[in-house]
Amino acid sequence: MREFIVQIDFEDRPRLGYDVFEVFEKHGIDKIAMEVGSVDGMMIKFRLAEGQSGEPLLSDLASLSGVLTVRFREQMPYEEREHELKTILNSVSEGIVAVNRDRKITHINEVACGLFHVTEKEALNLTADDLFTGNPPLVETLATGRSYSLMERKIRRNGHLIHFMTSGVPVLNKKGQIIGAVATIKDFRQVQEILSKMDKGRRLTTFEDIICQSEEMVGLVGAARMVAKGSSTVLLRGESGTGKELFATAIHVESPRRKGPFVAINCGALPDSLLESELFGYEEGAFTGAAKGGRKGLFEQAKGGTLFLDEIGEISPQVQVRLLRVLQGGAVRRVGGGGEIPVDVRVVAATNRNLEEMIRKGEFREDLYYRLNVIPLQIPPLRERREDIPLIAQHLLRKICARLGKDEVRLTRETVEILSAQDWPGNVRQLENALERLVNLVDAAEILPEHLYAWTDIGKEKARAAAGNGDGSKQGERQGVRNGGGTLDVRDAREDVLHVEIPKQGEWPPLKEIVAQVEKEVITRVLERYPSSRLAGQVLGVSNTTVLNKMRAYGIH
Repeated sequence: MREFIVQIDFEDRPRLGYDVFEVFEKHGIDKIAMEVGSVDGMMIKFRLAEGQSGEPLLSDLASLSGVLTVRFREQMPYEEREHELKTILNSVSEGIVAVNRDRKITHINEVACGLFHVTEKEALNLTADDLFTGNPPLVETLATGRSYSLMERKIRRNGHLIHFMTSGVPVLNKKGQIIGAVATIKDFRQVQEILSKMDKGRRLTTFEDIICQSEEMVGLVGAARMVAKGSSTVLLRGESGTGKELFATAIHVESPRRKGPFVAINCGALPDSLLESELFGYEEGAFTGAAKGGRKGLFEQAKGGTLFLDEIGEISPQVQVRLLRVLQGGAVRRVGGGGEIPVDVRVVAATNRNLEEMIRKGEFREDLYYRLNVIPLQIPPLRERREDIPLIAQHLLRKICARLGKDEVRLTRETVEILSAQDWPGNVRQLENALERLVNLVDAAEILPEHLYAWTDIGKEKARAAAGNGDGSKQGERQGVRNGGGTLDVRDAREDVLHVEIPKQGEWPPLKEIVAQVEKEVITRVLERYPSSRLAGQVLGVSNTTVLNKMRAYGIH
């Protein structure tokens, strides 16, 4: 028997369907399926015996009143819709499984078939319990109508361990009744690959991003570049805020492991028990609340890449012992587990603590210290490389303005001088915080010294020290700090600055000349004591730009 499909286009009239069926009965042809559409007309699927022709059938159908055309077609509309649906399901990267209200699988795509090691024909004869085994969450969704999202599961099926993430939603009819459910499934290896790609896609710092011009930092960057090419453990030393993580990421990016993940953890931010499970992973049932199937630790997640252990000096003796075992043996043992899992990872550690002093006090293991301190790199604080501050400050300023969506501002030369004179106990992090505060509070194209004094504590002590230098005489006594603004003033400056002779009646010059004479004398006298437009501006309560303009106007050099 052969199967055919005929499409009949017609003008609607009474009894047309009855007449069509009579033609099929006349020729003794079995009808398999029929579908009437508002666009495609009437479609009938039928069977013909071997050697039987369909032409007489088509001829009689075409002769019926109201029939416009009769022609063969390849598929019934419902078959075309089914084919389209299957194509769509097979085009996505996730596995998809649909079940009806009786839990029987009605649809499954190729990805799900591959994941569960079944053919489509086999799967369509299974229920959700058969395919997912155990107590599948999709069954609960069928019963309750509650969705679930990104549930991690491990099952054994046909001798295969299947590790996957699944989400499920109910299928409702127009009355809101549950008539089925759909689950999406993603292979856990696929999830890890996506996370790895996201990590790789995130732009990591390179050595070109480390802004410096001081001889010491240029030499340090050069040494770090050489170190990056190997696989030895690196220990980054330096005060808080000096950029230890920047060096760690740059070392990873220029290493042979750059295609692997870069995983970072702040060891001082987690309690011991949580830090252990994060670093080494745990097995199912290792503790209350442990995820079903256990979980990989960061050593395993960083496979083929770099693990950055920040604040390594903060870990407890218990974690130190476990970390030493991993560094010595190249394998981890999960919390609650018994077997050793080999790990292929490069460790870069960082600390602002004095590890040598901690060893003397018995707070840090000496053997772990030698495992970490294979290649030590000491990052100097800002106060020891002041020539880097102008470059770093302007770079940070551009970055901050871009992040806040503000027009770019610049630092005046005097402002840079003040910034470079600071000790910056918080280093680059403190400098960045100060600049971000100024960008938010100052509505100007330039950041002036008075902005520093008005909105930060930066420069106040420096200004006091600069103003206090001298012979301790009357000039030092006349200096003070104006409350609130942080600018210097001169107490009763009139007694030794203003010398305007009062002429006789009728000999008075214009007031404008008198004011200019006084202004010139005041600026000249202040500059004699404070030979800097910046300091003179602080004393007089004006900007250094104003002082420079007045100097040019009055010919003061």
